[in-house]
Amino acid sequence: EKRERYPSLRMKLPLADALVSLIATGCLGVYQVTKRVIDPYLSFKREGRGFRRRRQQPPKTFVFFGKTLAVWRVVNFTSYVLNVLCVSIPGRIDDQMAKEMKEAREEEKKKNKEDADADVDDEKKNDAFATKKNTIRRTSKYRSLFTPAGYAFAIWGFIFTSEFVFAVRSMFFTNTKDEQFAANATGYFALANVLQSVWCFTFREWTEKPRRHWINAFVLGVEALALWSSKERVFEVNGRFALAESGFVSVPIRTHFAWILCACGINANTVLAKIGSASAQVVFAIGTAVLATSVGAYSSFYRGDAATPLVFAWALYAIYKDGGYRAPPPSDSTSSSSGDKKDKKNKDGDEKKNTEKLFNKTEECIPSEKQTKRFTDTARLCAFANLLFAAKASLSL
Repeated sequence: EKRERYPSLRMKLPLADALVSLIATGCLGVYQVTKRVIDPYLSFKREGRGFRRRRQQPPKTFVFFGKTLAVWRVVNFTSYVLNVLCVSIPGRIDDQMAKEMKEAREEEKKKNKEDADADVDDEKKNDAFATKKNTIRRTSKYRSLFTPAGYAFAIWGFIFTSEFVFAVRSMFFTNTKDEQFAANATGYFALANVLQSVWCFTFREWTEKPRRHWINAFVLGVEALALWSSKERVFEVNGRFALAESGFVSVPIRTHFAWILCACGINANTVLAKIGSASAQVVFAIGTAVLATSVGAYSSFYRGDAATPLVFAWALYAIYKDGGYRAPPPSDSTSSSSGDKKDKKNKDGDEKKNTEKLFNKTEECIPSEKQTKRFTDTARLCAFANLLFAAKASLSL
């Protein structure tokens, strides 16, 4: 009788869908464990509360081969190494995006050379230059209004280098003036590294379908929350971000937080570009830019933080420079005739075609030129606003 009343009980979720749900639940659970258990265990803390507050208690230690080590130092360094190892594993979707960027540049160079040989007039040359801004093909299924120009991702070089200095100082240098800042930041910083490692697992072809692709934005959103909590723990030590006191700790974390929040927005807008209407995509993209600007304003006025709005300005201006324009993906017949030879050799070519059917291909589902310009103008305005917020915070240091 139960089976007849509830036939859905007999249905089984695909393994990938169940795994996505498990990952989302796990991310929230691990954040709560970090908040209630791991962060208090690793941090410097004081006994009692209010007037009963007494001497400061150092973080936990353990003995390793006769040498006493603070637990937070090992956790900090190990989590960073784990993140670097996971990021270095190839096969993610952004590897495919980088491949498309490279192919687009090569095609543009070839086109410009042909135009030069054919003596194309200046107007057409200007049009060709306009397409040069779009580092990913306009027909790419990874495109959305919120896609930044390729140079924006160069910020990862600064993030990993600065966090390398932070992790090495935390592990091998003792009695530094920023030791308490580093210890208090480690719990959530380690969580962010773990979540980014999880994202490296999810941001692959098995989550390309819209009903799974949201998990990438979700994981990055929880990671951004962890990094926000980490930088707030640094701020709580003495109520400010001072470069002389906590620069090696707070600057890498603040920069990482701002970029991860932008990456979360990029992933979320990509999901909507697959399933949403043109007007919904424009509204959501503008809302994402305004949200980033609001966080930048809060960071500047209430935290004296110049790094966060500066990163937002970098990302939003790169989105403006990209142009945001999209075109419908080519039809199956066109793509089969003009596609790359390497793509034809893929074993899962049929599966990719089925996946592409879930993407918006019609003109009605792609923002018009007027709608796109409205968003890019908003992105540029928000970029300059964040630049002013960063300048204000820098002057107040």
